[in-house]
Amino acid sequence: MKKLLKKITPFISIIFFGFALWYLDQELQNYQFSEITAQLSEIPNLHIGVSLFLSFLSYILLTGYDALGVEYIGEDLEVGKIIRAGYVGYAFSHNMGMALLTGGSIRYRIYSAWGFSGMQVTQIVGFSAFTLWIGFCAVGGLALLFATPSLPGDVVVPFVSLRVLGIVLLVMVVGYVWASAVVKKELSYRDWSFTFPHLGLSLKQVAIASVDWLLAASVLYVLLPGGEISFFSFVGIFLLAQIAGLFSQVPGGLGVFESVMLLYLSNFLPASQVLGILVVYRIIYYILPLLVALIVLGYQEYQVNRQAVHKLGEKATNWVPRVVPQVLSFSVFIGGAILLFSGAVPSEVPRMQWLQHFVPLPVIEMSHFLASIIGAALLVLAGALQRRVDAAYHLTVGLLVFGVLFSLLKGGDYEEASILAVMLVALLFCKKEFHRKAPLFSGQYSARWLTMIFIVLLSAVWLGAFAYQHVEYQSDLWWEFTLAGDAPRYLRATVAALGFAVIVGLVKLLRPGRPHTLAAANEIELAEQVIERDDRVLSNLALLGDKKLLFSDSRRSFIMYRRERRSWIALGDPVGPSEEAEELIWQFYELCTGEQMTPVYYQVGSDYMDIYMDLGLTFFKIGEEGRVDLESFEEASLDSDLYRNYRRLEEAGYEWELVPPGKTKSYLPVLKTISGENLQDQKRKEAGFSVGRFDERYLLHFPIALVRKKGKLVGFSNILRSGNGQELSTDLLRYRSAEPHSIIDFMILNTMRWGHQHGYKWFNLGMAPFSGRDEDYASPGWKKLTNFVFTYGENLYGYRSIRAYKQKFHPQWEPRYLVCKAGWTLPGTLSNLSKVVSGGLVNPVSGKIGGYSLKQKKKQESGR
Repeated sequence: MKKLLKKITPFISIIFFGFALWYLDQELQNYQFSEITAQLSEIPNLHIGVSLFLSFLSYILLTGYDALGVEYIGEDLEVGKIIRAGYVGYAFSHNMGMALLTGGSIRYRIYSAWGFSGMQVTQIVGFSAFTLWIGFCAVGGLALLFATPSLPGDVVVPFVSLRVLGIVLLVMVVGYVWASAVVKKELSYRDWSFTFPHLGLSLKQVAIASVDWLLAASVLYVLLPGGEISFFSFVGIFLLAQIAGLFSQVPGGLGVFESVMLLYLSNFLPASQVLGILVVYRIIYYILPLLVALIVLGYQEYQVNRQAVHKLGEKATNWVPRVVPQVLSFSVFIGGAILLFSGAVPSEVPRMQWLQHFVPLPVIEMSHFLASIIGAALLVLAGALQRRVDAAYHLTVGLLVFGVLFSLLKGGDYEEASILAVMLVALLFCKKEFHRKAPLFSGQYSARWLTMIFIVLLSAVWLGAFAYQHVEYQSDLWWEFTLAGDAPRYLRATVAALGFAVIVGLVKLLRPGRPHTLAAANEIELAEQVIERDDRVLSNLALLGDKKLLFSDSRRSFIMYRRERRSWIALGDPVGPSEEAEELIWQFYELCTGEQMTPVYYQVGSDYMDIYMDLGLTFFKIGEEGRVDLESFEEASLDSDLYRNYRRLEEAGYEWELVPPGKTKSYLPVLKTISGENLQDQKRKEAGFSVGRFDERYLLHFPIALVRKKGKLVGFSNILRSGNGQELSTDLLRYRSAEPHSIIDFMILNTMRWGHQHGYKWFNLGMAPFSGRDEDYASPGWKKLTNFVFTYGENLYGYRSIRAYKQKFHPQWEPRYLVCKAGWTLPGTLSNLSKVVSGGLVNPVSGKIGGYSLKQKKKQESGR
């Protein structure tokens, strides 16, 4: 049901937007386009100045929502940083809609750069959204109860009176404040939990959000002629219009908000005047803040990348100051819309008369025609720019150059030419950020992106139809070429733009989709060939057969992943050549989003962290992986108890033998018995996914180390090896219940000795969960949480024992991360991940060595 609702949401947006255009068209039938544009100059400059000032105050107050959210999670942050994050987030969410998915995702990127964990950012964004609604209920309730607006007689609402709705809203606010004072315990529902803020914080929410809504309404109210409408009656209708725009899912409520306001205000003012005022309001409260937000976000990206270089050192030298591709993509989309809207409205007569002295009429006609096609092309290319496709970058640069030229040649439109020129300069400085060699139409366009394209095209068609509604249609218009022939030019250009969009849509629709995997009988064999050339032992877990494999086009690399409900969880970084990693990460991300699934990258390193961040994902440090340098390995350098355990078993007659893969099959029956006895003794089950399990087909791929005592098999471990002699590790470490637990030390040390003798560089000890907690990325709150888990989780999982045991080998530690979307999907993602790894983030590899619980070892040894 949820999946179906998500699919039909864009169609709901289109229906709402189409209805809004129909209503606007009906209301404006008796007006001409020139009348509306003339109304723009009738608004006093003083009123515009006051409106600009109130808009500025409203956005400053909006950032107070984030300040309350930071206080709610118990963190401290500089006021300047809070204003920066909140302002940018709300500027984008106001224009693009879906506040939690647009402005929220931008704030995830900003806050994570300041050290906040994904869960903390989710709490801040959620609390801010809740604050907005509390203010809406408070202001709306008061306005509807004490200054009930009069609706037109043909408008029906599902209440006896709007006052009833006002009472309901006020009861909700009072109930929330009362609960904040009384309810102290955490409330939980499935994967969600909520704790009411203290009474002082809840009162701040109501106060700040209420004042903000009043300021937002004032921005529009001061543009209206004085004396016609009371302010508080206006506030009620303003809030209803805002809520209608929000629920329509149309970006920025475009058209829907205007329709509701026009329905009410046309009782007092001419429709043409109302629409002109609404255009000015949208520029002041939406467009101008967005332009400022682009500049602020560019500065923020510069700060983020400069700090990342300082923190990550050489691994981050490729993080250069840049504006994120998502922002440039949205800017190019706006540029395409500008070209289409410009082609749909009449040209300035004085400019055309001046232009005819320098430019022949055929050039003017052709420029107008091509400018509209370029506008449609930019809408499409903006989506590919977001995916960093280099072909899209070069095409966009070329089209912007011609867009600037044609804007000047078709009507002397220097305003839009200047805007396009700024976009062009920004793209030229960011060339290195668009380096993917992917096909132009390789990725799936989201339903929301396609909806935005459709809405822009529909708006351009309606705008032209309204502008030329008094021009009687004749078939001769298609072939009329005159200097004053704006209507014929609009017809030709619109059909060309729509035709281009249809052709691109058909190409995308008929293009065969990428298969989920190269699922075939030879997929394991193909993966084995890739693993033989990979430098990390984790890649061997692809041979378990419990994961799907997504191969690169060259079949020289792959990503292994498991599907769990709405999450597709990739294990580790891509396996294969590093030059193919970025494209494969993108392919997996696009595969997930195309299927409306949540991409998750589990237990990844820091090598490709910039790529994951470019996808708009956030990361959680889940531990550190320990590796022992075998080139300088000396047994004397180990802790004394390790070497003492090893010598004791050697003297007791224990022998270690490595059997090559081709000769292991005959041993599997007795090894299965040993494995089953070991699992039963430790009261646990096989895990899989990110750690090996006893599976005969899996074990046949590896050499197996056998441990004998007086000729009897008492233990074994399979050996994972990477290509080029880079790394090896023990996987399963199984032994009979009668044997001492120090047999683990015996098996590991013998494996390290063998690796040292055969030229391997590293021995991988696996991950120590929640270790390395002083990492710069961690926020104060995240550090407190991991310190708490690391300290008090000892009784349950033995986190300290795991770290302490592995530290005896004196390894080099490298961080490991969980990378995923940090939004409302995060709790579900963590739940799905916990199911996949059979025990949460600490079970596979991280909390065990070779499938053996160090916590169990500690308890058993302490009892002897």
